[in-house]
Amino acid sequence: MMVRDERRFKMADKDGDLIATKEEFTAFLHPEEYDYMKDIVVLETMEDIDKNADGVIDLEEYIGDMYNHDNDADEPEWVKTEREQFVEFRDKNRDGKMDKEETKDWILPSDYDHAEAEARHLVYESDQNKDGKLTREEIVDKYDLFVGSQATDFGEALVRHDEF
Repeated sequence: MMVRDERRFKMADKDGDLIATKEEFTAFLHPEEYDYMKDIVVLETMEDIDKNADGVIDLEEYIGDMYNHDNDADEPEWVKTEREQFVEFRDKNRDGKMDKEETKDWILPSDYDHAEAEARHLVYESDQNKDGKLTREEIVDKYDLFVGSQATDFGEALVRHDEF
């Protein structure tokens, strides 16, 4: 774990001074949000899933990351769907494995907006009356969710916002 964290920290430390600025620390914590950190996200994902350490993710490693069949005769339908996803969409060159680029396309799709997804998540989790708007009370009730979110600058936006 220390080796992995050190490698990520060095990647986030753009100026190499071994002192993390706010942006560098945020890049360390949320590397998927920074273009210069995306390779580390792919590398860490591949290290986590590639159990035989051959540098690629095969179908069984891909499924094994999500589901442990424990000798179940029948797989759940969602596992069958994931197998199809792997064959049809993840393994673009049809060699039975996901290489670095295919893994990157899977975990960091270019058409995915992290900020929008996080904002939708905050509203979904906090909007108690499901009117699509957040009241002060709804935010306060889920304060821990908001202070843990990069979308609110880890809660800083809550104290600066003039509508409160």
